[in-house]
Amino acid sequence: MGKKHFICTHTWLNEDAKKQGTEFTSNMTEQEFFDSVKTDKAETLAHWMGKEDFFYCHWFAEDEDAIFDALEGIGGNDFMATLPIETERYVDSSDIKDQTLINPYDD
Repeated sequence: MGKKHFICTHTWLNEDAKKQGTEFTSNMTEQEFFDSVKTDKAETLAHWMGKEDFFYCHWFAEDEDAIFDALEGIGGNDFMATLPIETERYVDSSDIKDQTLINPYDD
């Protein structure tokens, strides 16, 4: 099965989970962070976090279950709720191609 692009919205389950989750990553390098959630079926490609209730990751995965499995491998499902959304259209300004945009509503 091929991998697809997903945007995941995450939120901490509670303040204690937020504290534990941020402490877990506070001493990691960026490489260690990406390696920690990479499996054969799913990997994080980008991560955005501010001080708001929600934070976001770009995943490249076979399906939603592969994302949850990768998070389970680090105990992430115990700290946060995750909503994965497959994005049929994925374009990146650092890798522009001369192609027509995909319409995700086309069957």
